[in-house]
Amino acid sequence: MTLGDCVAYWMKHYVPQLKVGTQTLYRSFAKNYLIGAFPGRNVETIHAREWMEWLDTICLDSSKTANSLFTKLRAGLNFCKSKFIIEKTDLDRIKRQHVGKAPEVGTRVPTFSELSMIWLAIERSRASSSNKALHQLTILRGNRLSELRLARRCHFDMEAGIWMVPKEISKTNMPIRRPIPTKARVILERIMETYEDVLFPGGDLDKPITISAANRYIRCIRDSLPIEDWRTHDFRRSLSTGASELGVMPHVVEKMFDHELGGVLAVYNKHDWLKEQLEGYELYAEKLDNYLK
Repeated sequence: MTLGDCVAYWMKHYVPQLKVGTQTLYRSFAKNYLIGAFPGRNVETIHAREWMEWLDTICLDSSKTANSLFTKLRAGLNFCKSKFIIEKTDLDRIKRQHVGKAPEVGTRVPTFSELSMIWLAIERSRASSSNKALHQLTILRGNRLSELRLARRCHFDMEAGIWMVPKEISKTNMPIRRPIPTKARVILERIMETYEDVLFPGGDLDKPITISAANRYIRCIRDSLPIEDWRTHDFRRSLSTGASELGVMPHVVEKMFDHELGGVLAVYNKHDWLKEQLEGYELYAEKLDNYLK
């Protein structure tokens, strides 16, 4: 079994069980780094030194990518071992902390002033209306990008004012109910007038915009602004911090992010405080609007 054989087996028998976004990420790593590496070599004969030299080469471009690649490679080979496709590899001798640099826990909290700059840069860009709306809604909602990127028209009950994220695309594997605040409603209604079932398509109107295309767009926006480095995921910290500063109660803020409540509340209380969430989102959007004027 070559490394390519092992990766192909993993991709066929395990990866399809994962969420769509995770599948896309794993296939990207496989295509860009794993398939074609060590061609013709029995994966069990690749020495630890060879693995490390290969990973160190990737580190030259991005130490974080090398670290992430290592964890995915190890997972794929471990799956093959669990199915008795291979017995062992020398990769087991390498520890993650010795490969590149692990991703840091995020601390960046874009301010309302910075969010307004990002919002206007998106507004003035020449991107498609779906791409622009995807990121502006994420600023307002603090949602995980893929929950919105993969959203369909049927996920939004505009009459009831509820966005239902199905379990298939939620990180928690549980359905999520979220209110639709006024500013988000305006954007959604405009998108629904433009697109059909897939609300945030890419080049193909029948398929959602890819995560790579969404990230590529936001990199262009980021590079055009004279502010400290930021990522789309940082919008979640901005909303959490901003909503708290505006007086939204902690348990409501936690529900706005689909976080489990602690203690007895996590076990018995399944209320999602939609009314209170909506009030929190409205306060946050109003504060942002003050900076956009």
